[in-house]
Amino acid sequence: MTMSLRADSAPAPTAGISEAPAAAAGDAPADPVKALIRQHHALCAGAIDSLEIAAGLEARGISDRVAAEFRHRDVFSLAEELHARVDRDETTVAGAVPMPAAPQAPDARAHRHGPCAVLTGAWGATGPAAWLWLTGYALVGDQILAVLLHGRRGRSVHALASLALSTAAPTALALACAVAPAAWCAHWFAARAREALADSRGLGEFAARVRPVLLTAVALFLGALSALLWPARTALPAAAPPGGSALAYAAVAALGGLLFLSRQLAAHGLPGPAARAGLAAALAEALPLLALLAARLPGCEPLGWPVRWAAEAYGPAAIPLVACALPALALLAHAVPALSRACVHGHAGPPHTPHHPCDATDDLGTSPLPTA
Repeated sequence: MTMSLRADSAPAPTAGISEAPAAAAGDAPADPVKALIRQHHALCAGAIDSLEIAAGLEARGISDRVAAEFRHRDVFSLAEELHARVDRDETTVAGAVPMPAAPQAPDARAHRHGPCAVLTGAWGATGPAAWLWLTGYALVGDQILAVLLHGRRGRSVHALASLALSTAAPTALALACAVAPAAWCAHWFAARAREALADSRGLGEFAARVRPVLLTAVALFLGALSALLWPARTALPAAAPPGGSALAYAAVAALGGLLFLSRQLAAHGLPGPAARAGLAAALAEALPLLALLAARLPGCEPLGWPVRWAAEAYGPAAIPLVACALPALALLAHAVPALSRACVHGHAGPPHTPHHPCDATDDLGTSPLPTA
C-alpha cells in the first residue's frame, strides 16, 4: 500500500524518534572549554605559558572545583588546554572579556619604582615617613626616651649627640649588612614558589608547598639578622650597655621581620597591608614619646606613668619591641595565606612588567559557563 504526499506537506516523524534531543543538544554548548576561551580570550592569548593562565584564572575565582565542571582535575590542566587551544592571531573575539589596561595604582608603580613607590601610592607621603620613623627610632629612639624620662643629667647637647651616634652604630651596621640576606631570601622564596607553581597539580597542593617555604625564608632572614647584630654590638666600641641587650636584639629583629614581610607583600603586588602595618608600628612608637611630652604639662603627670613603668621594669627597648613585634606577627598571619595563592606568583614576564594581584578590583567578567 502506498501513501501519497502533497508537495506542501511535511513527512510525518518516524514513530519512536523524537526531535527533542536535537533541540536540547542545540541549546547546550558542545564545547564548554571553547566558551571559556572566548570569555577569557585576552588572558589566554596574552599569557606566556599555562602557569600565567592558571594564576589569572584563580584571580578570577576559578578554582579546582570549577575546573572539574570543564572535565579537568584542576586549574592547571585546564590552563594547559586553554593555552594550547587559544587562537593568538585574533585580536578580538565576540564575548571575550578584555584585560584591563596596566593598572596605575599601587601594584603597577611598585614594579616600576620599587616598594617605596608602593607605599607612596597607597598612603601618600605617610608610608615612607612611617618607615623612616621606624628606622630612626631603632637607631636613636632609646636615647630620646631616656632624655625624656630622666633629663640631660648635666650632659651637653654635644655629649648627648655623641652618645646617640655611638649607640646607633651597631644597629645601623647590622641593618645595612642584612640587606644582602634579605634580597637572597626574597629571591629564594620567589624561585621556590615558581617551581612549586610548575610542579603542583592543584591550588591546594601549591598553597601547601608554598607556606613552609615562606616561613623558612622569614626564619632564615631573622637568623641572619641576629647573627649580624650580635657581633656588631660587641665589636664596635661604646655600644649599648649589656643590661637590656636581649630586648634590644629582639626589637631590632622585630623591625627587620616587619620590613622583610612588607617588602615581600609589596613586591608581589599587595602594598596595602604592608603600609598599614608600618603605620601602626610607627604610631605605637610615637605615642609613648608624645605621652612623656604631654606629662610635662601642669596636671598631666599621670600620662607618663605607664611609659615610665614599662621603661623602668623592662628597659627602653620594650617599647619598640612591642610596637614592631605585634604588627609583624599580624603581617605574617596575613602574608601566609596571601602569598600562598598562585595568582601572586604567576607573572612570567620581565621583572618590571606590572601584573594583576589577587585582590584586583577590576571587572573580571561573568562566572565561567558550566558544562551541560
